Amino acid sequence: MLDTMEIALFSGLGLLFAIGLAVLSRWSKTRPGLLAAYALIAVSFLYVGFAIRAENYETWIGFEMTAVAFFGTLAGLSIVGSPWFVVAGFALHPFWALYVHYIGAGSAFAPAPFVLATVGFDVGALLYVGYMALRGRADAKAQTAAPERKLAARSQNRK
Repeated sequence: MLDTMEIALFSGLGLLFAIGLAVLSRWSKTRPGLLAAYALIAVSFLYVGFAIRAENYETWIGFEMTAVAFFGTLAGLSIVGSPWFVVAGFALHPFWALYVHYIGAGSAFAPAPFVLATVGFDVGALLYVGYMALRGRADAKAQTAAPERKLAARSQNRK
């Protein structure tokens, strides 16, 4: 287990990576949910790499691939559907990382600094994609309301 300063440091580092994801999304004009979905899959796969170092690596690789399937499904659903699926994935992934890899048996092979950095990244990505999804919904409502306002203004001008 790490001390409080190290926890803050590594979680903050993960948060910086999430800010990098946001900047990359804005710079490349890529949907935030799409880029975040790929990031969630990548982060899940990294734990498979760490599982290779486990004493009973066959079991752990299968266990980690189950997590990849679960989080990958949420990511895939967000790619073809709503960004809220990847928000849900980023909301659940920190619990998985902390429970299995920081507190639980996975701490034998997953480096604690990496686990905390992924938790910071998950929280940052969750907040960014959630904000952008809410903002997108508000923008969509404004765009659908704009033609109605124009029509109302035209009918008002005719009178």
